[in-house]
Amino acid sequence: MERTEREIIERLGSRGLRKVLADLLDHNGLVRLANACGLRYPGMRTQSQRTDRILADLVDRAGREESVRKAIVRSLRKETAGAAKERSALSPEERARQAEDWSAAGRNGRTGERLFLLASETGDGSADAALSRILAEPEADAASGPAERPGGPPEPHPAAREAARLEKKAAQLQKKIAHLEGQIAKGREGEKALKRDLLRRKGELAEAQALNEQLRKEVQDLRSSAANGAAQAAAPAPIESALAEIAAGVRRLAAEQRRLAHRLDKLADAPPPRASVPPEALEPTLRAIEEMQKESSALRRERRKDHQDSAARMDELLAETRAVRAAVAAALPAPRGPARRKGEPERVGVFIDVQNMYYAARQLKGKLDFDALLQAAVRDRRLIRASAYVVETKEIDQSGFIAMLQQRAIEVRRKTLKVRSDGSMKGDWDMEMALDILDAAPKLDVVVLVSGDGDFTSLVSRVKAMGPRVEVIGFPRSTAKSLLEAADHFQPLDRKFTIRTEPPPPRTAGAAPVPGDAPPAEPRPEPDGPSR
Repeated sequence: MERTEREIIERLGSRGLRKVLADLLDHNGLVRLANACGLRYPGMRTQSQRTDRILADLVDRAGREESVRKAIVRSLRKETAGAAKERSALSPEERARQAEDWSAAGRNGRTGERLFLLASETGDGSADAALSRILAEPEADAASGPAERPGGPPEPHPAAREAARLEKKAAQLQKKIAHLEGQIAKGREGEKALKRDLLRRKGELAEAQALNEQLRKEVQDLRSSAANGAAQAAAPAPIESALAEIAAGVRRLAAEQRRLAHRLDKLADAPPPRASVPPEALEPTLRAIEEMQKESSALRRERRKDHQDSAARMDELLAETRAVRAAVAAALPAPRGPARRKGEPERVGVFIDVQNMYYAARQLKGKLDFDALLQAAVRDRRLIRASAYVVETKEIDQSGFIAMLQQRAIEVRRKTLKVRSDGSMKGDWDMEMALDILDAAPKLDVVVLVSGDGDFTSLVSRVKAMGPRVEVIGFPRSTAKSLLEAADHFQPLDRKFTIRTEPPPPRTAGAAPVPGDAPPAEPRPEPDGPSR
């Protein structure tokens, strides 16, 4: 029958327990044991503590806390398992002789192991006697103290003692000088690194200033094109094509209106019908004229609406241009937030592209498990911010899904899907996500982007240039290759990160979606791979 943890610790005592821990565990083993016992040093890592301090703290808490005693005894039994098995195979007489030999040998390299085995045994008093004799042995360094025994060598001359003291002090000064020389060398290396970093940042600043100047010129060109009613050649390609399409639509409507007005004028200038024509024959013509008048009025209203839509589109284009300029200004080197102190966990920001992840998870016939996603993104680091970007429509209720995200302390950014007059839709979050990430980057050590969209590749490069590392989390089949190559680390998602769902029943018009599942905000094809 084995002794309890309390009995073993009490038999060893503070001095014996310290000797056992020091002999059986190295510094890394003591650190693991301290972590298992919940021993913490605020503001400092346990790994950086001195071995004697960790030993003293473990011995002190073992005398007060039962959980610490259990953890220490469990670790020591694991370290002495082989020796305990050999000793248990001996007969009682052989164990007693072995205990006598151990007590006669005194303290040596295996004293800690022997003390623990003797303290753990039950039975006759041979183990107790041997344990007491070994514990009574003085420490090796205590035997070499300054006390002088009778009949010993004569005390050294004071001059010799002073010379020894000066030699010792000189050796200490030499060590300090070597340490300071090493620190000076490190400082010089750090100065060179800072100079290189300063030159690199000056180049980035010049590049950003040139880009800012280019954007300023493009904004001026856009403003002049809006005032003149036509796009200028200096406008970006997407804006030029959009303005050209709007102008073409306006021209088509104007031509159609002119044709209708010409037809109406011809009908108005036509001579009145002869009296011989019966009134019944004129009724179809009159009805056609009335219909054409109604159609002309409708076309005029539609033309006014198109002009209004064109003006609104121009306002949107100008707003997007200003946003790009703001993003460029935000990308300029700026003072970062408070630096992370030594021993503190890394600061993490998580940004989730909900629409992209929804379609990628649907390929696996499931929906994304946000608990598993957050655990994989944060790990043992400090979460500063978690944001999810959702596109809503008036036809589908996503309140259950949004409430689920908010319960997990995820900030939900919501945008309503816009449907234009030509049937096209607008509801992406790419620009806003980029701005949020650039704003938060100076306060983070790691940016986690949960998306497979290749449009974020240039954003990843810009954030890395600002300092934080960038990690991408996504499904391998739907993640762009350029995004994988730009990120510092890629965390692939598989079925472990999805919640399996059965095929949903046919949904009738107006039926509410399943709570917790993010319905698609707009029709889009299934992604067939990472080529985006």
